[in-house]
Amino acid sequence: MNLNRITESYWNKQAASSIKLLFSFSAVFILFSSSIFSEKIYKIADWDVSDYPQVRVDLKVRETLSGKEDEIQITEDIASAKKVSTSFELTTHSEPNPVHFYLSIPSYANWEEKRWLVQFAQSIASVAEKSKGKFFLNVQSDDQFLFYEGVPSSKLTPAFSLPKEKEPKYPIRSWEKVLSRVHSDTNPDKVMIVVSLKEEWEDRYKISDFARRVNAENIDFLVVAPPSLETTKLASYVNGRFFNITKKESFAELYSEINHLISPKLRLVYLSPWNVSLWQQSIIVSNLALGEGNSLSFSYEISPLHSLYRKGKDPLVFYPVLLFLIIVCLSVLYFLRGYSAPLENKSSLSKQESSPTKILPPRSGFYEERNKEEVEVYERVYGEVAERARENEIIAQIVERDKITGENYSYGVLILKEGAGSGTQFPVRGEEITLGRGEANHIVLSDPYAELLHAKIKKVRGRFLIFDCASSTGVFLNGKKLLRPKALYDLDEIEIGKTLFSFRAR
Repeated sequence: MNLNRITESYWNKQAASSIKLLFSFSAVFILFSSSIFSEKIYKIADWDVSDYPQVRVDLKVRETLSGKEDEIQITEDIASAKKVSTSFELTTHSEPNPVHFYLSIPSYANWEEKRWLVQFAQSIASVAEKSKGKFFLNVQSDDQFLFYEGVPSSKLTPAFSLPKEKEPKYPIRSWEKVLSRVHSDTNPDKVMIVVSLKEEWEDRYKISDFARRVNAENIDFLVVAPPSLETTKLASYVNGRFFNITKKESFAELYSEINHLISPKLRLVYLSPWNVSLWQQSIIVSNLALGEGNSLSFSYEISPLHSLYRKGKDPLVFYPVLLFLIIVCLSVLYFLRGYSAPLENKSSLSKQESSPTKILPPRSGFYEERNKEEVEVYERVYGEVAERARENEIIAQIVERDKITGENYSYGVLILKEGAGSGTQFPVRGEEITLGRGEANHIVLSDPYAELLHAKIKKVRGRFLIFDCASSTGVFLNGKKLLRPKALYDLDEIEIGKTLFSFRAR
């Protein structure tokens, strides 16, 4: 990863201008040095409370804690109460930390610049492969988004086909697009490195907004660029690190920082001193004191919902519960086989009755006996009213079997001859209309002698057939009681209760 020879040959040409820049921006470095180069020795990478009361914390460290266990103090706060944990264990991960590296470089102006940029990208890709992570490369362009995913370090040679673009005036646009890819990356450890050969950018006004997006992603951000107000400002705003591209020493610092980022994490496992119930709501703040002046804190929540979620993630819980639910579903299906719902009671339609006056038709034993046979025939022939498909099939069979004849009409209308609203016309539209006192009917009758669902007219193969819906008073067609479905002809008279209709069709 040593690029000293290429860096020296490339930057010696810019030595004079670099000296001027160093004098010009010395004040800038004094201003930003504390925020850019002061890195925290310890940083919390992740924590897990799935095995509560055992709490696991993963730390990124710049100094080893080996032999400093006596300096570690762990406390937990609930509201204003505080307790100290005395049981903890420190371990180091055996594998390197898989890190995804996102590198954004400018295009080149000559062969020497291309060679330097490609070899720099190869160095970062090698570190990514060393950590068993991934490497992503972006070439800055104002015209298009150039993004390479999973480029192996072995392919990044001077012969690599690096696109040659115009010098970007708006590099932050490319960085924003790269950041969108970072946002969709589920890997917890990500590093974004931006390289610029310019001291200023025309879209520098977007630094603040871009920095807010970077900070929301919680990633490590490294800026490799000439020293200027804009470049150092970007590094400061994103809480990242700045590396002076005009100094060869900066690259040694850069590679040291990158190798630190992929170093194995330190795991701290301790027992919560509170040991609260998993089924009560508690918000706990954990404070880690790692020596003098090094303190970290995080908070976690214990609640019934979180406890159920954590228990459900356990395969030893999830799969037995899933098997139990499958057995229950199969048992229910077994016991319900062959079950058919009972016939819906027509009296439930009484809720829809519109007339406040309840006048019931006379019911004698002889009258009920006379209609019993008709009800049985109706239920046997038509089945449940809700089973419309089965009913249509039965009607078609009746038409074929009984050879019901009739005229084919394209349009029909019922004209009220006797009853409230005499002279009113009711068009017969659709495949079926119902008649009765219930509000759910197509034609609502204001007749106390009519049933809630009294009769219906269906159009079957161009013919209009009238049905008695097992009413107690019956339906009369041309003065004769209707005992089975019959076809309607023009000028037929239909009597329902005390209401008389004339059927007209053409």
